[in-house]
Amino acid sequence: MLQGRDTERAAVAALLEKAWASRGGALVLRGQPGVGKSALLADAVARAEGMLVLRTSGIESESPLAFAALQRLLRPAMRHADRLPAPQARALRAVFGEEEGDGDRFLVFLAALSLLAETAEQAPVLAVVDDAHWLDDASAAALLFVARRLQVERVAMLFAAREGDVRRFDSGDLPSITLGGIDRDAAAALLTDRAGVPVPAEVSDRLVRSTGGNPLALVELAEALSADQLGGQAPLPAQLPVTEGVERAFLDRYRRLPEPAQALLLVAAADDSARVATVRQAAAALGADDEALHAVERSGLLRVIGSTLELRHPLVRSAVYGAATSFERRRAHRALADVLVGDEDADRRAWHRAASVEEPDEAVVEELDRAAERARGRGGLEAAASAWERAAELTPRGKPARSVCTPPPSRRGWPPSRAGPACWQTRPGCTPAIRGCARTSPGSGPASSGTPARCTSVTA
Repeated sequence: MLQGRDTERAAVAALLEKAWASRGGALVLRGQPGVGKSALLADAVARAEGMLVLRTSGIESESPLAFAALQRLLRPAMRHADRLPAPQARALRAVFGEEEGDGDRFLVFLAALSLLAETAEQAPVLAVVDDAHWLDDASAAALLFVARRLQVERVAMLFAAREGDVRRFDSGDLPSITLGGIDRDAAAALLTDRAGVPVPAEVSDRLVRSTGGNPLALVELAEALSADQLGGQAPLPAQLPVTEGVERAFLDRYRRLPEPAQALLLVAAADDSARVATVRQAAAALGADDEALHAVERSGLLRVIGSTLELRHPLVRSAVYGAATSFERRRAHRALADVLVGDEDADRRAWHRAASVEEPDEAVVEELDRAAERARGRGGLEAAASAWERAAELTPRGKPARSVCTPPPSRRGWPPSRAGPACWQTRPGCTPAIRGCARTSPGSGPASSGTPARCTSVTA
């Protein structure tokens, strides 16, 4: 039972009801970490009886992979792809790596809308997108394209995005709700439910003040404090366990694990495939055995569902990865790259290798260059630019190089629909390696900012 979220639950319920009535729409839930966005998504899924639920999420390490999140969302619906206009079906299959050829972005966006509409003919569709702020740019652009065009389709799209992070999900004019902390009464009910004992007002007031009413922080406190402390029979500690932030509670649990289990959890945090086999094989190279996986599962920080694994909460990923040393992170990425040997994982392997080194490395540059070419062929211009930029950083000095054009920092990472041309005006001598590099904004001369793209040297 969600406490203190009646207004938000009513808005989500209205969205689902409209989808049943052939009035498709979208809603964006925003808020700070731990405020309950993921819980509201789970509540929506639980109430979506009779609907087909499609899910995806943004993953930080996957953000350079063009259309990765869109592929995970639409994978269960691809059996309906034969009903799409042939150009749309070909474009969608091309960017998902199922067919040879280039994926025209506009056709891909149209195909995503058409595929959801076709799927909704069988049953209304609820598309759930968590951690939207970490979506790869191409997927974000496609999903926003779809969300803005839902009308008579029996489709509801529900996004959750973190506020105050290094990246922001720019949803433009889509309806949105910003979640704050829950109030005193809701917090008291939540604490009582978790503690199993009545929580006096003075205790709940203190905990609400210290957490700002953050539901996840309150839940973690209820688990960290004793029943006597929560019931007012014993004093609360002067310094509460989560005074340094919600992630502290996850880190405390993480640091109590044996070292092999910590290594496995770090690999899971660095991984974006969510495949149990991949994480286990990579972690084994770091000395983590089956007992390590059991220990992590018992801690409640991770759970295994069939052949996939999922972290308890997005904050587990950021807390564990952020707490690791740079050496530990590089080692985890190297282990993952070593086990991702299939052609379907070529892009993931390239990015893990790039994250595993800090000195120039010609072999990694070559892998990134190939990943960039694949991304460009699929229409993932942002992903291609990111790969070439990282390749430039790892190119040995004095190595013969070619130049490519990347967007200026102020525009990098913008969805193409809002950023204008994929590449901006180049400096003299900067070769337009990305299609459309030297184009200008329609009727405006150079792109609107007038800022020249940076010339980045990349190994030929």
